[in-house]
Order: sequence, then C-alpha cells, then structure tokens
Amino acid sequence: YIEGVLKEYNHWIVEVSFRQHTLGNYIIFAKRNIEKIYELKNTEILELKTIMNEIEKAITKAFRPDKFNYLQLGNKLHHLHFHCIPRYKKPRNFAGRKWTDKAWGKPPIWKYTVVKPKIIKKNK
Repeated sequence: YIEGVLKEYNHWIVEVSFRQHTLGNYIIFAKRNIEKIYELKNTEILELKTIMNEIEKAITKAFRPDKFNYLQLGNKLHHLHFHCIPRYKKPRNFAGRKWTDKAWGKPPIWKYTVVKPKIIKKNK
C-alpha cells in the first residue's frame, strides 16, 4: 500500500505496518520475487543490514524501544519479508494512546489489531 511506504532501496522496500503489535512496527520486503533467506545475494544482505541500522536508529529516536525483534515467517505471504517489532519494558504514549508491550521478555504477541491510517501516518 502506497501510504505505508517509508523508503525504497535498491533491493528492499520498507513499510510501516498497519498491524502495530507494538509501537513502531514495520516490514521490510524484498523487491525481487524470492521466498527464502538463502536465496539472497550478497548485495541484498549488505543493504538489509544498512536498512535495519537506519530504521532502528529512527525508531529509537522516536520511541526509545528497549529491543528489536525480527520475524521472517512467510506463512501467508510467500514473498521474502521481515516483520520488525520494537519491544518495550514500559508503556509509551503516542498519538493520544498508551502503547503497552504485554509480552515483554517473551516472544511478541502476534495480534491483528489494525491501527487507523491517520495514526500510521503520524508513525511515519
């Protein structure tokens, strides 16, 4: 979806997620039609590292998460992508809402709470 695109790179597209499992969730999609991590070329891997570094710095500046989790599942969408989930020991306030990471210290709770597009746009 166009309104969710944060930045386009040579090999990847970064989008803010409409499903905010915790505050600041985003997804990194491979541009090339591949399904498995081992299919990545070295140039794609190097760029992915750069992207993760850039986005983590931006999210840290905005929301101060305590940790980042990355999930690569591919159960429904068979196109290589990484779900990036900032994690928080304590709640954060953003856009008039209190955001609580109820699973801090454990695997993230994979909930399908869709956030209104106007909040997502603020998140960008």
